[in-house]
Amino acid sequence: MRNSEIRQTILDDHAALRGLFASLRDLLRSEGGGAEREPAVRSLGAALRERFLTHLDLEDRYLVPALREVDAWGEERANRVSKEHTEQRARLDRLLTHLQDPARPMAELIEELDVLLRDLLEDMTQEEATVLQEDLLRDDPVTINVEAG
Repeated sequence: MRNSEIRQTILDDHAALRGLFASLRDLLRSEGGGAEREPAVRSLGAALRERFLTHLDLEDRYLVPALREVDAWGEERANRVSKEHTEQRARLDRLLTHLQDPARPMAELIEELDVLLRDLLEDMTQEEATVLQEDLLRDDPVTINVEAG
């Protein structure tokens, strides 16, 4: 896959994730629902976890290797993204444990999910501004110190 295709694929996935996040945020902020709301929050939270893990796998498969090759800072960028993914996976695993615990108070789950959504949105925005820049993930190689003839 070319760098421009990797970039666009991940940007498209970010857009899809934002839609899922909006649905979950609407549910978290909705009033009422009582007992019916709890299974929906737990279910949508688990779906968010699975969907975001799929996104992380996509980035690990395509973005991280591409970053390693883009320039002299590529390895550092790739390592930063990989470290962030490790932290996010651990956080998503904790979330699943909390979602599966019937004794976990709904208010705590809602707060945890709300904070997680905010953090993931910030991460995607930061990623778009740094490692998903069009001038970084380009198809044409930039060669330094080459004479054209």
